[in-house]
Amino acid sequence: MISHQDAEVLAAALSVGSLDAEEQSALQLHLSGCAECRRVAGEYMAAAARLPLALEPVHPPPELRGRLMRAVYAETTQAAERAARAQPAPWWHRLWDAIPASRGLTALAGAAAVAVIALSSWAVLNRQNGAPAPVAVAVALTATAAAPHASAQLTYQRGGNEAVLTASGLPSPGAVSAGGSVYEVWLIRSDGLAVAAAYLSHNPDGTWSAAVHGDLAAYSAVAATAEPAGGSATPTGAKVIQGSISAS
Repeated sequence: MISHQDAEVLAAALSVGSLDAEEQSALQLHLSGCAECRRVAGEYMAAAARLPLALEPVHPPPELRGRLMRAVYAETTQAAERAARAQPAPWWHRLWDAIPASRGLTALAGAAAVAVIALSSWAVLNRQNGAPAPVAVAVALTATAAAPHASAQLTYQRGGNEAVLTASGLPSPGAVSAGGSVYEVWLIRSDGLAVAAAYLSHNPDGTWSAAVHGDLAAYSAVAATAEPAGGSATPTGAKVIQGSISAS
């Protein structure tokens, strides 16, 4: 089990999608039994969603967000062993130590790390000011017969419009659907209409990840399907993961 201090570090990193599968599992196990850390995780998710509002408006290329998420997942590794430490280092030191310089930290991953530090400070300030704590939600998605060994999770702030989807155990898209080239993520309304929301990126460690954007309160479910190159306007390939959303 991880400590409360380590859970706060991991929760900050989770809010920008920079945890590997093992770290996510450890954090979610801790959050399942710790209401205080769930509250803190919610604050980080809220701060991450608001952080771009503090910047001057720009018009980045459409693929920038996807590149950022891929860079963060590619450059992040398991946090250093903490049990042997007699006295924990400041949380921002431990967060930085989790990103190994030997692997060549890219500018995008560095920016993500800075963002974690900034949003952590923001969340702490909100707590000191008595701001209401948002609720972080982590939903385990269900694997289908097309990918029986898959596991996936959607993490988001209740009532928000930003989420991170992570998955492992997925075969290549072509192995589950003829002509499959990408995994496309769909947000599904209560009337069954599926809206394209993102593409899963394949990370060097074998996991998959996507930044999902949309008014989550308007949807009741999320799913991913194998689609041809370039994606599809509506789902056409085999569904590999699915789950319900409770964004109210």
